[in-house]
Amino acid sequence: MKASKTGMPKRRNARKSDLTRFINTSLVDLVAKQIRSMIFAGDYLPGEKLVVRELSEVLGVSHTPVKDALNRLVAEELVEAIPNKSMVVKSFTNNELVERLGVRLMCELFYAGEIIRSAKEDDTLVSDLEACLTAMEEAICDDSNIDYEAWVSNETRFHRRYMTAAKNQTLVSVYNGLNTNEFTFFAYLHNEHKPLKRPIFENNLVEHRAIIDALKALDQARFVRAIAWHVLHACEDYNVDEEAQLRIEQIKRLAECHLDGLGEPSQKIS
Repeated sequence: MKASKTGMPKRRNARKSDLTRFINTSLVDLVAKQIRSMIFAGDYLPGEKLVVRELSEVLGVSHTPVKDALNRLVAEELVEAIPNKSMVVKSFTNNELVERLGVRLMCELFYAGEIIRSAKEDDTLVSDLEACLTAMEEAICDDSNIDYEAWVSNETRFHRRYMTAAKNQTLVSVYNGLNTNEFTFFAYLHNEHKPLKRPIFENNLVEHRAIIDALKALDQARFVRAIAWHVLHACEDYNVDEEAQLRIEQIKRLAECHLDGLGEPSQKIS
């Protein structure tokens, strides 16, 4: 390699496309984060169009990073691409929510015993859940500036953490794919046209605390009641049709039958 006049070896000029790709990737990250935050805050409601030109003006960037960011949010199931139309914020129907919550509870009930055994052997399970709960509390500490995205992210981490204790990777993959925490948040946003309010968050914290306390006590029946209560309470926050209401009753009976199998037939889920 030839030396330059300064005595330093000459280097080939970095390809412009490499640097441009790095810059664009960083910009897409920032744009996706901003659009995601606006969706979580209810600035763009489920079903509402996301127009590239308007977003470019609001965010002060060109069309390209906005398009790339929207495609990323499509992959995250926050945005839906409608053929021959603008992209829209994905709609989450109440009936779909009940179906997903039912599958979620079946997964949790089936592996409740394994999760309790893991809690007995692994001290980090409870401490990790405590950390998630603390982060959830911090997300809502300021009424004037609730961090909805942080809440959903940490609530998701909370439930996925104890499901990893089931030690079944196929189950974890299915469970994570249900994405019920995000689904629940946006179903409420779709119904009410506004994000969740503090009383709902506070009740939710109580339910998560009950789950942690059951794991601390290594009490499987108590854990089953806590997770069933949490899922059924989520179902009750939404208006559903008669068919979905029947599914909710099936979910309740499923949990009660599970408790019956644990020798606690008198414990009803309500």
